[in-house]
Amino acid sequence: MRRWGVAALALVLSTALGSGAIAGTELALTVDDLPTHGALPAGATRRAIADQMIQALKRHAAPGVYGFTNGGQLPDDPALEEILRAWRHAGFVLGNHTYSHLDLTRARAADYVVDIERNEELLARLSPPGASKYFRYPYLHEGDTREKRKAIREWLTARGYTIAQVTVSLEDEWAWNDVYARCVAINDQDAIARMKRLFLESATSRLAAFEELSRRLFGRSIRHILMVHMGAFDALMLDDLLTAYRAAGTRFISLQEATQDPAYRLVPRLVQAGGATFLVQVARDRRVPLPDALTRPREEVARLCR
Repeated sequence: MRRWGVAALALVLSTALGSGAIAGTELALTVDDLPTHGALPAGATRRAIADQMIQALKRHAAPGVYGFTNGGQLPDDPALEEILRAWRHAGFVLGNHTYSHLDLTRARAADYVVDIERNEELLARLSPPGASKYFRYPYLHEGDTREKRKAIREWLTARGYTIAQVTVSLEDEWAWNDVYARCVAINDQDAIARMKRLFLESATSRLAAFEELSRRLFGRSIRHILMVHMGAFDALMLDDLLTAYRAAGTRFISLQEATQDPAYRLVPRLVQAGGATFLVQVARDRRVPLPDALTRPREEVARLCR
């Protein structure tokens, strides 16, 4: 009954916002930090989290989903490779997210390249022949100097990688996973139900806001790319999230389809120590204001289960 309530809420939210805001949106789905991300709630296993996410993606027939992988997790726990194999068995593909989830803001360009290369042996072993090569920057940090940005982009191009930008992100997604683990630890079901409602409200309003920003910047709806993570709360909510998006008229496409959008030929000039999604980078470059839904912090979640 509780799950039906969340799904019903998702439908109400998506119908309300989707009638004009996100109807017709094309969205590629991507998952970061395979094989694991975030805190592990009591009673959960990493394999069960991965299986739950895989089943949600299959249920919604999401095509060409890439999971961005950090091979550095495997030496301490070789059994985690089974998650990557389950991902591949489901028909999904692996992308490069650096070996050790390295932060380009804190690393030299030469060391960053070595870390990307170190991840390639694992990806080559598990990827299908001829698979397209995609790279995503950890933390969405693309370089805090022009020299770093240029050096890494040129290296990626020469190596045959396409940068998998992000245009749709979930607000402070890593925080949701940590708070969820905290609430599970004290079995606060009311707080977990509250988290679910807040998450769906935030995720749906943010998709509409990113769609609005796309139209402000490009005069049209570009093919969007969603980023989620291989975490416990992501797994719990993914089916309801995709249900809400589909009910609002969103069509799921492959990452390859999305990256063929001409918008991604634009290289933002933004140099910053932090990270930002693609549309936010372009908006900051052009001094275009962001929709309110992308600037209002949600502090209620962080206070739950304290």
